[in-house]
Amino acid sequence: MKHSLVRKVYLYFVIIIALTLVTVGVTGYWRSSNELENQYEGLLTQIVDNVLHETDLFLKSYERATVSILISPVVKEALDLPNHSTSGFYTSEIAMKGVFQPVLINNPEISMTYIVGYNGFQATDFNVHIVPFNYKGFEEYIEQMKEDDDINGKLTIQESGFLDGHLTLIRKLADRTSSKSFKGIMGFELKIGELNTLWKGIKLGKSGYFFIVNDRGRILYHPDSSRIGKQLDGMHFNTVEANKDQIFELPGEPGRVFFSRKSDYSGWTLVASMSVAEQSKPISDLRQTTLLVGIFTLILALFLAYRFGQSIVRPVRLLENGMRQTAKGQWTRVPLTGSRDEMDQLITSYNTMVTRLEELVDRVYETELRNQDNLMKRQLAEFQSLQLQINPHFLYNTLEIIICYAVIQKSSEIKDIVRSLSYMLRYSIRTDLEKITVANELKHVLYFMAIMKYRNQREFEIDVRISTDYLLDSMVRLTLQPLVENVFKHAFPYGIEDTHTIIIDAWKDETDFYVIVEDNGCGIEAETLLQINTRFRNSREESLLDTQPTFEGSIGLLNVHNRIQMVFGEQYGLSIQSDLGVGTKVTIRMPSSSAKKVMPV
Repeated sequence: MKHSLVRKVYLYFVIIIALTLVTVGVTGYWRSSNELENQYEGLLTQIVDNVLHETDLFLKSYERATVSILISPVVKEALDLPNHSTSGFYTSEIAMKGVFQPVLINNPEISMTYIVGYNGFQATDFNVHIVPFNYKGFEEYIEQMKEDDDINGKLTIQESGFLDGHLTLIRKLADRTSSKSFKGIMGFELKIGELNTLWKGIKLGKSGYFFIVNDRGRILYHPDSSRIGKQLDGMHFNTVEANKDQIFELPGEPGRVFFSRKSDYSGWTLVASMSVAEQSKPISDLRQTTLLVGIFTLILALFLAYRFGQSIVRPVRLLENGMRQTAKGQWTRVPLTGSRDEMDQLITSYNTMVTRLEELVDRVYETELRNQDNLMKRQLAEFQSLQLQINPHFLYNTLEIIICYAVIQKSSEIKDIVRSLSYMLRYSIRTDLEKITVANELKHVLYFMAIMKYRNQREFEIDVRISTDYLLDSMVRLTLQPLVENVFKHAFPYGIEDTHTIIIDAWKDETDFYVIVEDNGCGIEAETLLQINTRFRNSREESLLDTQPTFEGSIGLLNVHNRIQMVFGEQYGLSIQSDLGVGTKVTIRMPSSSAKKVMPV
């Protein structure tokens, strides 16, 4: 039993630490490994996209070079010559040299450029002198291009050019009258080594590489130069074609993953490859590091948990022993541990409690005697309370007799005054402060106004704008009538005029219920208004008689303010806004019925 708390504390710490480490470690490893895998996949996709983009941009730049030749008047003149006409051929061919030269100078990677018209015209130019030049083979090559339906008015890429080690960029020259009628062929012989230089600059880690194949499976680029120009294995080519834009594996290539994407411009397919071992090495390192750090952290945490458990259990044992002695009647104080932490504070509190208990036990006998005396005084107070209830009943009966005599004497004025006074008296001496509805308060104001009608010798109607939805809401008793009475006494000091008005309104927000009494009387001076609001902010225990002269007569505004705070709390009560010569608005702030918390009175 002595060590049960130690075992519980230690066991709880072990469970919490182990659960935290396992949860954090497994979750962190899982998330990190997934992120790394996604990064590698994203890296492959990004590299393939970048290579395809750069390759397409490189090839598209030569399409602009063809446009500069097509718009030349010399080209139009040469292609418009009559068929098999030898007149002007020589002159046009010389002029064509001047058209080709700027293109060859600005694009040194172009070895040969040529235009062959269907009318028999032919012009060629070279960046370097090629010896020997097989004109017959060139003519056969051109005839094949004429018959190739895949070649049209757009620039077409032929991987096997007329010259070895070159790509052919070729397009047919359409007649202006019909886009389907062609007048000749224009082509470039581009050194494929320029593209190889571009592709060799792309790195895919230590063991990664990529290669490019055309739509027939011929390898255009490969890090192994011996494979360039050869046909990709049929099974591999089918796998590449069937798995575009996704990660896949090639038969006979264990431990590697591939990603392929086809260019819409050139029709070439770029295939990138990375080693699975290289890809998974960071994940393996992360797993190993997570495991080692987790084990080390667990051992350290268990040691600290043991020390922490001991630091809690040792003072608890001291307190347990002290309590056991105190239970036997021996007032025992527990010595402090010296750690100056919460446990020392607990021991100090315990010692203080023992001291006070010892003092309280000594006072028990005196308290018993006082209780007997207090019981006698309480019975006397209850008797006096019953006695006080007799006098109001006598007064009510007397008022009823006056009403009867007023009826006999046919004096409706006396009857109305006494009946209103009787209701107000009954309402005023009720002992409950709360559980009075807005409707009851307005009824009390109505009887008050009935008396004021005879007092002022004129009718005066109060403008009540309170919505019927608020009539059953609760408020403190005797709050509206004192405010209305205060208006007659202070806002209209020189009598009531036709322009005078009193408005009673109410509204709610999310938490509070507000009732206002507003008049257009003489208003309050700024200094006096400041003193009144200062009084409102004081404690509700302030004496009701110690007020400014503004409160002379009736119950007084401060009395109303204090009673509201007694019921609802010090954050509620009255507030006054006033402009001298304009009028005054008194606002009652109370909690709404749905959120109200009544304080004990």
